[in-house]
Amino acid sequence: MMKIFLIAMAMALSGALLGGCGEKESIRLGYVGGLTGRTADLGTSGRNGLQMALDQINAAGGIKGRKIEVIFKDDENDPEKGKRAVRELLAAKVAAIIGPVTSNVAVAVVPLVNEANMLLMAGPVTTADLAGKDDQFFRTIAVNTVHAETMAGFLYQKRGVRRVNAAVNLSNKAYTESWINSFERAFVALGGKLEARITYVSGADTDFADLTRKLLVDTPDAVVMVTSAVDVALFANQARLQGSKALMVTSEWAGTGKLTEIGGANVEGYIVPQYLDPQSAAPVFSGFRDAYRQRFQQDVGFPAVVLHNATQVVFKALAEQQSGESLKQTLLRLRRFDGLLEPIIFDDFGDVQSKTFLTEVRNGQYHVIQ
Repeated sequence: MMKIFLIAMAMALSGALLGGCGEKESIRLGYVGGLTGRTADLGTSGRNGLQMALDQINAAGGIKGRKIEVIFKDDENDPEKGKRAVRELLAAKVAAIIGPVTSNVAVAVVPLVNEANMLLMAGPVTTADLAGKDDQFFRTIAVNTVHAETMAGFLYQKRGVRRVNAAVNLSNKAYTESWINSFERAFVALGGKLEARITYVSGADTDFADLTRKLLVDTPDAVVMVTSAVDVALFANQARLQGSKALMVTSEWAGTGKLTEIGGANVEGYIVPQYLDPQSAAPVFSGFRDAYRQRFQQDVGFPAVVLHNATQVVFKALAEQQSGESLKQTLLRLRRFDGLLEPIIFDDFGDVQSKTFLTEVRNGQYHVIQ
C-alpha cells in the first residue's frame, strides 16, 4: 500500500514539475480597427503591419519568454461598435490596446481607456481634439494641423492656388473637421479663400454626381477632398465626366493603395499628402516594404507603417516595463523609439512630431514632390 502511495506521489510531483517547465502564459493585446466597410483599407492594412511585427517578435521568443497574443476587433468605423470592442478587450484583461485607425472612433473610446487606466496606442489617428491631453492616448504620427497647414502652404505658394472648394466627409468628423479647419486658417492667412465647404456623410446612397457638381461651381483653382480613398475615387470619376480642370487634392486619409487601385487613370496628377515617403530607400523601411509586398501581394501603405511602428513601441514598452510601473509611465520614461523611417519621440502628452510628404499620383504610384 505504501509502495502504491509513493508511486502516486512521484507521478504527481513529476507532473507538477513538467507543468512548471511548460510555456509561460502569453501576453494578451487588443487591436481595434475597421476591418469591413468603406474604410476597411485602413483597418486591414494596419492589421497587416501589426501582424508582421507580431510574427517577428514571437519568432524571436516573445517578450521575457512569453509569446504575444492579439485579439482582433472590427469597429467598422462606428464609434458605438468601437466602444463595444474596447469594453470586450478590457474584459479580456489585455495589457494594452492598439488602434483604432480613425479619429471618430478614437474620440469615442478614449474615455473608456482613461477610466480603466489602459494604454491606447493609436493607428493613424491625427485629430487635434485629442492633442495636448494627459491621458492614456498615445500616437506615433503628428496631429493633422501640421499636415493641413503644409498642404495649404504648398497650394498657395507653389501652385498659385487662390480659390478652393472642399468636400468634407463627416462620417469621420473628428478628423475631417479638424483637418479642414486647420487648412482654412492657414490658407486664409496666406491670402487664399475657401469658397465652398460641401459636407456629407458617406454611404451606399451618396450622390457623388451631385456633390461633384457643387464642388465645381464657379470653377475653383483647386478641389480639396477630405475623405476616404474609396470616396475620392468616386469623386474622381465624376470630375472626369463633368470636365473638371481644377487641381484635385486630398487629405492624408485617402493616401492608400485603394485610391490608385479603384481610381486608376482618373486620379493621375492628384496631390496626396502622406505620413511617409513610399519610395524611401532607407534600409529598414525598404526591407519592411519588400517583405510586406511579398507576403500580402500589395504595396505597403501608411496604415501598415503606422501600425507596425505603434506595435513595436508597445512591445518595447512591455520589454522595458519596471515593477510597479504602468505602460504609460514606461513610455514617458523611455520617450524615444525607433520607427521604420524616423525616430518616434513622445512629449508629455503622448503626442509626437512627424513629417508631411506631399505626393503626386504618377503612373499609379505616389511620388514625393515636397
